[in-house]
Order: sequence, then structure tokens, then C-alpha cells
Amino acid sequence: MRFFSKKKSAERPTVGLVLGGGGARGFVQVGALKAFYERGIDFDLCVGTSVGSIVGALYCAGLTPDEIARAAEHIELSDLHGRLLIKPDDPRKIGRVVYNLIGDAKIENLKKRYAAVATDLKTGKQVIMDKGSVLDAVSASSAYPIVYAPLEKDGMNLSDGGLTNNIPADVARMLGADKVVTVDAHGSRGSGTDGKGVFDMLKAMFSIMGANASAVGLMQSDIIIAPDTSAFKSTSKDGYKEMMELGYAVATEQCDEIEKLFEPQP
Repeated sequence: MRFFSKKKSAERPTVGLVLGGGGARGFVQVGALKAFYERGIDFDLCVGTSVGSIVGALYCAGLTPDEIARAAEHIELSDLHGRLLIKPDDPRKIGRVVYNLIGDAKIENLKKRYAAVATDLKTGKQVIMDKGSVLDAVSASSAYPIVYAPLEKDGMNLSDGGLTNNIPADVARMLGADKVVTVDAHGSRGSGTDGKGVFDMLKAMFSIMGANASAVGLMQSDIIIAPDTSAFKSTSKDGYKEMMELGYAVATEQCDEIEKLFEPQP
């Protein structure tokens, strides 16, 4: 097995991994990580939004794709949210899933540089969480509006990063990435609806917003891995093994091109 990033030379580019939002479709990201691992592709940093912040935190903490997959297989919806949508739930329920795997980790102490993107509902602006509690970072970044209450932190009301920056390639470049590989778990976002019910309209609204919040990041990515996940739901684990296999297959097809990103520049 070759490793392309264990020791970063001064000559080669810094290569960052970006993991976008997509709810349960994030299983494709776990499959992609497995493909990278088997090829010895080891990124220098990772930035994630929503489910991508969760997968990215575990990756930067040093868990192998198989370890992440085993943990994900045992997660149930009830672990993340109460069964009744009477009021927004505690977003730290999401963070506790990560806490159970890596403890009360600090971002500064992870094995790779890491950041999660959230949105401050008070200002409407993105917030880059690149220090402090990993639990808080993933909780804020994944706090889907209405389903979860915002995370109150440092005078901000932090909610899902997908509202402002669903594919945070620009953040990866801000953190030092010269090249960016993006795994987009929900490339079919942006579709509308024929329905006129409240939930139909809300679903379409967030889908359209997510597409707009992804456009710039996709343009700023050097390589995009975007499996067709339209057959799966963002709110259900159904088909999670198929999603991991799909992510693995699509990422494997692009590993040759990804390896070239690590080559020294003239």
C-alpha cells in the first residue's frame, strides 16, 4: 500500500478533503473514505458540513473507514432525535454520537487539521469552527432547522452549515489547501415539488437552498465525487450498505486523478 500524504514534503501541494451535507446519504462518504484508504490516499486536512462534519471529524481523529462504518451501522434515528416532532430537539444528541467514539476531543488535538461549517441564525452568516469542542462543532454544523434547535454558543445561535455553505471548498482553501477533493453526498439536491402541503414546500425550499449553497464550493473543487444518491433518503438508513458500496465504487474510479494532485508542482 502506498501512502501519498503521510509526510508532506515542501514541494508538493497541500490537498484537502471536503465532505458536504446530505443527511443519511453521508454513508457514501464512508464508502469513499474506504476507497481512499485502500489506495493509500491520505489527505492533509478535512472540512465538513452537516453529516460531512461528522464523518470528517472521525476521519481526522484517526478512525479507519471500517471503524466509522461499524459505528454508523449501529446508529438509529432514535439516537439522534426523539420520535415526536413537537419541538426542535437538542442538537448535542448528534454530537454525542461522535463523543461516544472519540470522547471529549478538541479540534486542535485531532490528528489532521479539521473544521466544520455552521450558520449563525442571528446574522445569517457562516461560522467556521476550527477550534474547541468537536462535539459542539458537529452538533452546530448538523442542526437541521426545525428538527433541531440551534446550538447556543458565544452569543450565536448556530444551525446547519448547509444553509450557507454546503460544499465548503473555499474554507478548505482558507485553511491552506492548494487542491481540493469534494465528496458530494447529495448531488440531486435542488429539485422542486408538485406537492402543495407544508412539508412538501419545506422540503423543496431546503433542497433549493442547499443547491444554491453548494454551487460555489463545487466550482472551487478540483475533483468532485458525486454518486447518484437520488434513490435514497436523507432521513433514512435504508440502503446504507448500498450507499457505502456506491461511494466506494465512484471514488475508486477517480483515485488515479486524485493521486496526481499530490505530485510536486513544477
